[in-house]
Order: sequence, then structure tokens, then C-alpha cells
Amino acid sequence: MLNRLREIRRDTRGVAAIEFALMLPMLIALLIGCLEVTFKIWSTQKAEKLAVTLSDIIAQSTSVTNDDLASLTSAVDKIMDPFPFGADEGRVVISSIYVQQDETIAKVNWQCFFPPSGSYNVTSEFGVKDADADLPTGFTLAPRDNVIVAEVFYQYHPIAPGLLFDESVVYRRALFKPRLGTLITDPCPAS
Repeated sequence: MLNRLREIRRDTRGVAAIEFALMLPMLIALLIGCLEVTFKIWSTQKAEKLAVTLSDIIAQSTSVTNDDLASLTSAVDKIMDPFPFGADEGRVVISSIYVQQDETIAKVNWQCFFPPSGSYNVTSEFGVKDADADLPTGFTLAPRDNVIVAEVFYQYHPIAPGLLFDESVVYRRALFKPRLGTLITDPCPAS
């Protein structure tokens, strides 16, 4: 009997399998954590790219129509791919902020939402149409100055909710001054 116990004690077969079985849950948690962090950063970068692209392209225009905005926003799904960006997951708000001649207060001149409707409702961080604009600290506009703002709101759904991240809103914005004149004519359809 003692010989058998000594044999078992010296036998090292299967130790690697047992160690792997003990490590497997930690390895899986590490893998999911790495994927989660990667997807969170990636979705934030995609939202940033979308805001910059839309604001920059609109700011390069001489005028903007609703059809122009509709064709631009048709690229939203391509830019955000592989993240779903439908009426329930995301929204883009494009605004024109303008300071009238002989005034010092910037106002939201016009504002368009894309998609125009859906269950995902957002409010612009810059204010609502025809109201005073909430500009970032240190950002000022002179009389007759104009800025185009693109805001992207994206509802991030984590792979494993609660592990590292809960559902959260990814918010990114970009501001560009129009290069070829002011873009103060409202291109948005009446709502």
C-alpha cells in the first residue's frame, strides 16, 4: 500500500492538464476582457471618424441641401461598420451655429437629425434650434462667424455586459468653420 502511494506521489502525468483546467477560466476572462476593451476603443474611434468626416465635408461645401445631407449620412453605416448604427443604436446631429451681425451671442441656426426618426432620442450638447448655443470653453465666434458641428451618439452594447463595461453612450463631436462662405440656410426638412 505504501509503495502504491509513493508511486502516485512521484507520477507527474496529467499535471499539465490539471494546470490548464485551472487556468482556463482566467484565460477566457482575459480574452473577453481584451476583446471588450478593443471593441470599446474601436467604437469610440469610429464615432470620432464619423463626426470629423461629416463636419469636414459639410464645411467644404458652398451650400447644403437636405439631399446633400441625406447622401452624406448614407455613408454612416459604412464608416461605423462593423458596429450597427440604426435608428435604435445611434444618431447624428448636424448643426450650424452662427453669430448675427452686431451680436456677440452664438445661436443654433439650424439642426438636422439622422436618422430623422427612431427610438433612440438624443439632444444636442450645443443646444436646440433658434436657442443660444453652448459652445465649448474657450471657443468663440466673431460676428458673422459660422461653425458646422457634427455630433455622433452611439449606444455601445458590450460583449459581456457588466464584466468590464456596461451599456453606455459613445459621444463624439467635431467642429469645422465653413471654408467657402457661411452655411446658414436651413437644409433640414420641416419637422
